Amino acid sequence: MDFLKPVILIAGYGLLSALPLHGQSTAVKCESSLGLANMAPTLQPKGRLQDYAAPQTLHILELKKEAIPLLIGCLTDETKTKQPIEDFWPVTTVGDIAFFYLCDLFTDSSWQHSTIDGVVNWKTVETEYPNQPSWTAWYSFVKKHGRKHVQNAWANKWKAEEPAIFWDDKEQYFRIDPHSPQKE
Repeated sequence: MDFLKPVILIAGYGLLSALPLHGQSTAVKCESSLGLANMAPTLQPKGRLQDYAAPQTLHILELKKEAIPLLIGCLTDETKTKQPIEDFWPVTTVGDIAFFYLCDLFTDSSWQHSTIDGVVNWKTVETEYPNQPSWTAWYSFVKKHGRKHVQNAWANKWKAEEPAIFWDDKEQYFRIDPHSPQKE
């Protein structure tokens, strides 16, 4: 019977170590099927990613709301793309592209207004680093606050608002329903 104690202890330790500790993140990992690491340079100088038919965009739009937590999971991924997908950027990573998608998917068709607050978006970055090129401002923000900070802001908002978030087919963006039972 004494030989079972070490076996039980080892098995118990193995089970416990597989569980997240209190306060430890259980965030979704970056889903490689999104294909963000293989994204080619975009041809548009301006506009939202959902307005152009890149294969990754079509896949993300097919996933609808299911894409949001997957993109949030990619925000900390520092895998570099073969070449930058944005003009004038020296490098882009999977996390950068996930950020582009999240910001664009929650931007109205005028390209001027975010449809979600309480997250890190371009307005947040540009407020902190005004008059900087977008890539300089973004990488300065990431260096100062970390990618995990960006991911946590989006994950917390998703957790709080997920039932009220819906896709506007006409305008091609996500927004939060102000009349959701959760909001009242």
